[in-house]
Amino acid sequence: MVKASQHDDIRHESVARLIRSIGLAIAALFAIGGAVYAADEITISEQQATSVGVETESLANQPTTRGVVFPARVSIPPQQIFVVSAAIAAKVESIEVKEDQQVSAGAVLARLNSPALIRAQAEFLQAVNQEKFLQETLTREQSLSSDRTVSLKQLQATRNEHAQAAASVAEKRQILRDYGMSDEAIATLVSSRVFDSRTVVTSPIDGVVLDILIAPGQRSEAQAPLVKVARLTPLWLELQVPARRAARFAPGIPVEVSNYGIAGRVVAIGTSADKATQAVTVRAEVSDGASGLKPGQFVEVLVSFPSEGGKIWSIRPEAIVRRGKDAFVFIKTPTGFRAQPVTVVEETREAALVTGTLRGDDHVAIRGLVALKGAWQGLGGSQ
Repeated sequence: MVKASQHDDIRHESVARLIRSIGLAIAALFAIGGAVYAADEITISEQQATSVGVETESLANQPTTRGVVFPARVSIPPQQIFVVSAAIAAKVESIEVKEDQQVSAGAVLARLNSPALIRAQAEFLQAVNQEKFLQETLTREQSLSSDRTVSLKQLQATRNEHAQAAASVAEKRQILRDYGMSDEAIATLVSSRVFDSRTVVTSPIDGVVLDILIAPGQRSEAQAPLVKVARLTPLWLELQVPARRAARFAPGIPVEVSNYGIAGRVVAIGTSADKATQAVTVRAEVSDGASGLKPGQFVEVLVSFPSEGGKIWSIRPEAIVRRGKDAFVFIKTPTGFRAQPVTVVEETREAALVTGTLRGDDHVAIRGLVALKGAWQGLGGSQ
């Protein structure tokens, strides 16, 4: 029974101390409220601030940054990707390049063998022979037309036939070019009259081989993709931006790839959010230094918003107080604290990035904000 009585006494004493502490905090809060003398100024002594648990932290201990960091993926603009195919059904004899290889325009990518090429060469030579025959006929008739041995009607008909034959030669020559034959190879065909079923596909640009879509020994249908080639300058940075932050972006805003020193500018802002992540894709383009990036690579991109003057402070999220849509921090002054408006650029559980009229030697309240906010809003009445 004695032990039980002692435990009761201890509990009663603890409750009494708690009640006294609460009473002191309430009294201090009312005292602060009575000291409010301006809309954003709070007069409070060091003793009063300590009694309600107000603590501050110097902005000098917090890092500043030139912008906001967003995750991004490096990608190739679609207009810089070329899919190379053969215009004719063929068997792939060899692949002359490998993935990630630099190639120049006209470089051989693959060698093919196609029986259909033999038929196209035969039709071309037939057209060449016909054009040559009609050219000789036209020349002879022109020489005879002066003494009216050949009528003007006959001469005109021969001219028309020759023009059609010349057009047929041009058409079939272009088909051979489309099938991969060079002008030199076509000239050799005309002079040697020797058919060759072998042809090549070449790169249309100076670029890099992204993907090889077929293997040696396989048969390829006409227009089937064989090799993918791309220009890697410029490149896109596809930033994943929370939907609520996307409105701050505009074309032309500068960006920088963190740890790479590669600069670029925003070129497009997505109009819809991803259903799963609720992120909007913002595209930035980089040219100088783009060779240091790899398509598909994930990077961090620093975005410098013009309105932020290039300086953002990182503070604790609990240091921010809100009034409606506006955000404030309490800055320590010689007579107490001042409610300083700030713009919240980004906020996470670990840190809040803000910009505003702040200095490195300012001290920001990080604890006891309930009492300061109550005094600021006049909850303590007036004395």
